[in-house]
Amino acid sequence: MSRNDTTSLSPPLVALAGWILPGLGYWLIGQRQRGVIAGSVILATFLLGLLIGGIRVIDVPGYDASGEKRMTKPRQQGEWRLKTEFVPEVMNKPWYIAQSLAGPINIAATWVSLDQADKKVAMSTSRIFDIGTLYTAVAGMLNLLVIIDASYRATHPRKIESPATESSTTPASGSAGAA
Repeated sequence: MSRNDTTSLSPPLVALAGWILPGLGYWLIGQRQRGVIAGSVILATFLLGLLIGGIRVIDVPGYDASGEKRMTKPRQQGEWRLKTEFVPEVMNKPWYIAQSLAGPINIAATWVSLDQADKKVAMSTSRIFDIGTLYTAVAGMLNLLVIIDASYRATHPRKIESPATESSTTPASGSAGAA
């Protein structure tokens, strides 16, 4: 299916598909090669971040380093801070916003990270951990750019003209003075 043959898809549908699976938005609008390349790069960057820093680079708002819910009062008697103080709690770990833009792969990584915290797998404080966090966040931001671009392209498809049409309408360079 070429770009000229694409059906008109709504940009929100293309954006949602691109979030569910990076590159799928391009695939749906008929730009399959672009979708495969973008999706592969985003997923590889996210997975590389997990490999570099470990699964605990997914540091979830509302939870402490041991995987326990952060509460408003000590000894688990208060309410969960993510319910009562949502914005300050999320802003305490802003990289998670970028990581979540990578899609459901981040949700799966979040579950595994919290499970590993329950098993008392320690979080590292080394630079390698920071680099892993950075890679996963960059993957999410790249996916955001891909989502925006695919949604725009779904709204404004470009027409591809054949080379014969372009050459017949455009005068050849240097032909005006050759006589």
